[in-house]
Order: sequence, then C-alpha cells, then structure tokens
Amino acid sequence: MPAADKSPRIAIVFHETYLGCAPSLINAARLFDEHGWEVDVVMRRSPDQFAQPPELGEHVEIFTVGKLGTVAQTISGSTTPASQPMSWKSRLRAVLPQKIVPWLERARSRKDALVAGLRPAAWKARGQFVREVQQATQGRHYDAVIGVDMFGLAAAFAIAKERKVPLVYWSLEIMFLRDFWSPPMRKTKRLERLYHRHADVLVIQDHEREVALCNENDDLDCPTILIPNSPRGELAEGIARDHFHRQFGIDPATRVILHAGSICEGMRSSDLAASAANWPDDCVLIFHSHTPIDLETHYYRDIVASGNGRVLISTQPVAYDELDALVASADVGIVIYDSALGPNFQLLAGASGKLSHYLRCGVPVISIDNPSIARVLREHACGIGVDRVDDVTGAVNAILADHLTYQTRATMTYQTQFEFESHFQSLLTFLDTAIQSRTTATSSPPRN
Repeated sequence: MPAADKSPRIAIVFHETYLGCAPSLINAARLFDEHGWEVDVVMRRSPDQFAQPPELGEHVEIFTVGKLGTVAQTISGSTTPASQPMSWKSRLRAVLPQKIVPWLERARSRKDALVAGLRPAAWKARGQFVREVQQATQGRHYDAVIGVDMFGLAAAFAIAKERKVPLVYWSLEIMFLRDFWSPPMRKTKRLERLYHRHADVLVIQDHEREVALCNENDDLDCPTILIPNSPRGELAEGIARDHFHRQFGIDPATRVILHAGSICEGMRSSDLAASAANWPDDCVLIFHSHTPIDLETHYYRDIVASGNGRVLISTQPVAYDELDALVASADVGIVIYDSALGPNFQLLAGASGKLSHYLRCGVPVISIDNPSIARVLREHACGIGVDRVDDVTGAVNAILADHLTYQTRATMTYQTQFEFESHFQSLLTFLDTAIQSRTTATSSPPRN
C-alpha cells in the first residue's frame, strides 16, 4: 500500500458519456471515496443530454477530454435519436411482411456502420482518446487504474503500463468481433483482446457474461470479480410512491407499468406501446428515458398514439439520486431488449440496471424474450418472464392479483443478489492485496 500518510489514488477511464446514469461507476466512485481513496474519473466530453452525474464524493474529481461535437464511437447499441423527423422502422412494420423487416433493419445498420467507419474521425478516435487521457492525467500518481469497456481499457492500459500499477478491466458492455462492421472498430476490438490478457483482474456483472467475454477474448486465466450493475443500500423507509401520479395527474387507483431506459426499436418500444392498448382500463404504460424527449418527434407521437390512451412518456431525465422515488412509483417494471442485437442484450441477469433498480424499489418485473432475466425472476419468484410482447397483458394481471407477495420477493431478491456494496468489497480486497504485493516487491532488497 502507499505510505500511511498518503491516500491511495485510482483512475476510472470511461469513454462513454452517460456517467450520470451508470450505477456501477457512480457507486464505485462513491465507495472508493468512502474507503479512503482519491478518485479521478476521466471521461469524454460530449453534447449528449444525459442526466448530469450526481455528487460522487469529496475526493472524486471528474476530468473531461475531447472536443464537443466529435464523432461518437458508441458501443451500447442502436437508438432512435430524439431529432429523428420520422420513424422509418414503424412505417416499414406497417407495410412489409414481418419476416422482411428485421433483415432490412440489420442491413441498414451494417451500412451505417461501414459508412461511419470510413470517416477519418472514426480511425483517429481510439488513438486520440488514449492521448487525451494521458495528457489529462500527466503527472498524477495512481496506485491502480480502471479501464471501462474497449476504449477505456485502451487508455487505462497505457497509464497502468507507464506507472507499473494494477490494471482493472471493468466490462459494462460485452462486444464481439462479429458485432463490428467498421474497420477501426474491429481493430479496437482486437486490441481489447490483447489488453484484456494484460489486465490484473476483470470486473463483470455475472458469470454468463464472464464466460462469453473470456471465451471471445481467449483469456481464461485473468482473475474475475462479479459485481452487478445495480444500486447500493436499501430503499429509504416511507419513500413516496406517487411520482408519476403527480406528474401526469393520474388517478391514485391507476396502476403504473413502467419502462425505464431508452425509447427505441432496440428496446422494441413500438411493439410494447401497441400492446398496452389491450391492457386493463386501470393500467397505464409510462416510458421514462435517460435523455430528453421531444414529443413532437414522429417516432414518439406514433408510440403514444398506438397505446389508445394508455401510453405516456416522461420527457425529462432525473438525477441519479432521484431515481428511487421515480421507480418506486411503479406497480410493475418492464425489462425488454431486442435479443437480435446479440449477447450484450441477451445475457443480462446481472447487467440490466433497470432490473436491479426495480427490485431495489420493491417493483415486480416482467421480462420479455430474455431467458437470462427470466431465470432470475423464476428462481426468486419476483416477476414473470414471457416470450412475446403480446403475453405482457396476462403477466400484468397475474402480478397485480398478488402484488404484495411479488413486491416482498422483489425487495428480498435485491438485498440478497444485487446489492452493489456487498459485491464491491471483493474488488477493494483484491486491490489492497495487489498494491501491497507490488509495494513489497519494489521495496525488497535484491537477492545476493
């Protein structure tokens, strides 16, 4: 460990821009601070309108690098931007045979990826980010470095190698070479494999994702710590559960079915909204996004209209520390991803932040077409997994018929399986041991 009069310092390098709604990183920074670490969070500057990061701790600093308006190299899946003037996907679904639509969507996505990958900014993005992070952290001492996902790992690897300190690879998204069609992103993925093998430890959300990523990166020897993407601590007693009822002027007896997160075809939002038209009269579906929503955008107008009066959209993100009151106001939480997007959206038992936050707030969950999450719900009897969006109506009725039981089990499942701090302790112990070992090795006299 560092000298007794000096606090250890760690850097968390994050290329994405949604720190304000990334529970793993928010809670990691806070817990490092509470355990006596100084923390530098280095992330990319961006015009994205995600909720701003909350207060992370007295000894946590956030450094932003890059220029506003640069090309974003997102690895978190496709979304429908709020500025999109019309929903081409919803129009296609209405006029084409259902079997053709997914093929056309994938073809368009691949074309877009290839075109984006040919731009000079895409080729320079990884190297530029690495250099900017090195510049931002120049002259700062670190006892360990965390690289988050592919770009963060590339920059963290350079820092850890230069300073000869432990390197933590924290995987929030698992991506495969076959997922990328643009040449620069394929190169970045190949380098991720190399850097993964040089990491001292992999932090990932659950065993399924660990197996998938380690097999993909051909690294079965790196130690692994499982930390779910989840909140920490228990829900405050007596928290109000009427956030949406007050926001929308809903009758107190109305049941709220909540979908929190991106509103896009990657989350099959159009299908879910259309299904709500068949729900009981005393139920409403509310979408709440982590970015601002313009209800005049054609895509969102389509969604609201398809629900036949039972669909509402909460248009403004809230700060992370306000999420409890928002989520707790739901009677049932929906977790839905498009499994066609690959393992990153299929293996989600420990990676879905909305799942763990619903459970923390005692909100039973309905999962759609996701065996990984459905298994959690089945094993702990805290929700229902269904295969199709059309099956949601029956699941809603079943949960509401025995809501108190489901609510109790949801809270218990969070406390025993998902509470962040209980898992994070393993990382603190690992780093203490790794730093102590390196300090002892460097301070020991040479052998005769």
